[in-house]
Amino acid sequence: MKTRFQLFTCYNIELPDSILNTSNGSRVLCQKVPSFPFIRWPNGRPCELVNMYLLAIAHQITGDTLKTYASQLTHLVRYCARNEVSFFDLTDSHFLELSHHLLNEKMPFSSNRQIRNGTTVKNILVRSFMFLIWFQESCLLTTDQRLIDERPKSPKIAVKFKTNHYRRKKSNYVTHISFPEEVSKLLKRPIARSVIEDVEDMIEKLADASKLNEPTSRRYKFDPEFYYSQLNYIRARRRFMIWLFCRTGMRPSEMVELELSDHIDVSNTLRLVIPTKKRRKSKIPKRAFPITLKDSQVIERYLIVRKKYLKALHAKEYPMVSDALFLTAKGAPLKKSSLEKDFSRIVKLCGYGDTQICVSMFRHRFITYEVIAHLKEFMVGSGKTRQVMTDSDYRSILRRVATKTGHGCEDSLWHYIDLAWGELNVWGGIDAAIQRYHAADHLFSDLLDLKSSLSDLACRSDTDVIELVARKLTEILSSAKPLLPVGH
Repeated sequence: MKTRFQLFTCYNIELPDSILNTSNGSRVLCQKVPSFPFIRWPNGRPCELVNMYLLAIAHQITGDTLKTYASQLTHLVRYCARNEVSFFDLTDSHFLELSHHLLNEKMPFSSNRQIRNGTTVKNILVRSFMFLIWFQESCLLTTDQRLIDERPKSPKIAVKFKTNHYRRKKSNYVTHISFPEEVSKLLKRPIARSVIEDVEDMIEKLADASKLNEPTSRRYKFDPEFYYSQLNYIRARRRFMIWLFCRTGMRPSEMVELELSDHIDVSNTLRLVIPTKKRRKSKIPKRAFPITLKDSQVIERYLIVRKKYLKALHAKEYPMVSDALFLTAKGAPLKKSSLEKDFSRIVKLCGYGDTQICVSMFRHRFITYEVIAHLKEFMVGSGKTRQVMTDSDYRSILRRVATKTGHGCEDSLWHYIDLAWGELNVWGGIDAAIQRYHAADHLFSDLLDLKSSLSDLACRSDTDVIELVARKLTEILSSAKPLLPVGH
């Protein structure tokens, strides 16, 4: 099988956009596009039309969406290059062939597993059609035969344009005979507590030096102290990130941009400073996320381990690190892709290789329970039940949730209303849902800390160990008691 290389490279670019005339003269306004994906053909030549399309829509989208679109369009670029067909000469049959190829392509080392499912293939085809529609409207003459349109206009690619109405909002979409059947139209559900516990248990196992494979441990054979400090930091980083995902629901792209300088005095400020992504602003805005004193202690524990590891890196003469809160094993700022790959690897080690589990499910979990909490508060205050709740009531709830999650508009949170009611039915009541949710998170985290502390005291006397266990259990139960349901 031939090796596939990436067809695009990301650059930070700045392009002239418009001219502002003032009394003091004229000023050129520029459009800044961070991480613009510059696409090339497989032979290395720039793919001008796709790059023009991405530039044209760059101002409309945020975050890593542009890179997602570029990745989707590379399949069309590869197909056209492989079959020596231009964008203008594409037909229905070409897209039927492309759809079949994408749907049936197998994993390199597992001939029984498909690389992508029907939903992924459909999204690739939709993005290809969006590009061709732009190409037709921006680059082709009106006298040319229609490249892509509805069948009555005799186009080369016959699609249907449809409109979807949901909660008084209207959205347009396109369909085509090449679209495969979607895997499921259900939205991702919140990540289960049992999965989180399995992940956290695996993090502990990966930090056990005695259970690592021989090639890995051999690298640090002559410097075990540094090796153990590295294992301890990676363990602390992984566990703290899982805690942050559960506690704040922040995006992975936001997490890797958290800064140390914003959280040095977290026990006094009692707030996290989170960079809000997915906004069309040249400077990323930050939002203050309120936390409790107990939360600040969790953060400070991580900061202590981070500081200790930096000393170990400094002793090994590694380059000075930036202000990033999360670091790699070599002290560089952790990247979003590295975070997601690391989580995916841990999930597979837990035995969930055939299950769709990703970091975005933490965000679904957080938002769902935030909506539950605000539903409870609203119903207690207003005396309303589900049967008499209105869209206006729900919108006021979602606006409050959006301030924590960093959503610019509450409209994209509507489906969490149904998820929240579903979770309430599972738990059997609002109070139990909220209380068990927080109690489980805090108790399991504290017990893992106790387990780690015991391993550090393996050489201490039995009396020391007993005293530590008694003191730690008293602290855990004291802090957890207010979170447990009345009567427990």
